[in-house]
Amino acid sequence: MKILSAGALAAGAFCGALALSALAAPVHSGPAHAQTAHLASAAALSGRGSEPGTTPYPGHPWIEGYEPSREDQLFRAVYPVLPAHNVLKIYVSDEGGYDAAGIRFSARVPHGTSDIDADEMQHEAALLIRTAFERFPDLQTIDVWATVPVAKRELTTVDSTVFSVSADRPTYLAIRDRGLPDDEFLTAFGKVWLAPQVPR
Repeated sequence: MKILSAGALAAGAFCGALALSALAAPVHSGPAHAQTAHLASAAALSGRGSEPGTTPYPGHPWIEGYEPSREDQLFRAVYPVLPAHNVLKIYVSDEGGYDAAGIRFSARVPHGTSDIDADEMQHEAALLIRTAFERFPDLQTIDVWATVPVAKRELTTVDSTVFSVSADRPTYLAIRDRGLPDDEFLTAFGKVWLAPQVPR
């Protein structure tokens, strides 16, 4: 199987979201939106380029730049879920009322050189999916992937993505209350990939 980069995975999710933009979904609002709405103001965005991926807020590196305020909201909701690991980047697209999100988290043990094993990786992915779907009822799809640092000399040949899963709201609602273990919960979405080098 071809290993996709984090950027490619996110782009695929958002292209799919745009293609399904005719589907309507309610718009999420609330205190968190009010607190971070300034991030998406015209004045704040005036100094950045038009291409997503050039984070306009150096102090908020988790924001990708598709929908800055929404990305910041989602980051603040899911970051506490992984107290021992870092949520690295958030992607959100809400074009045409069809909302999609991407969450990239670190699979490297903090302050070390070893990586978390498959069970812990799946557990953390399940937590992120559950939290995002519950806190943001307008989200229709969520892509979650885990990455590990790659030495600079290897960046041109080695991809750092070691896990990915694509989740959709209809499936989530169908399995949410079934008490499935993490691996079965993720497998139910039918789109899970785990790199062969991930410790089992």
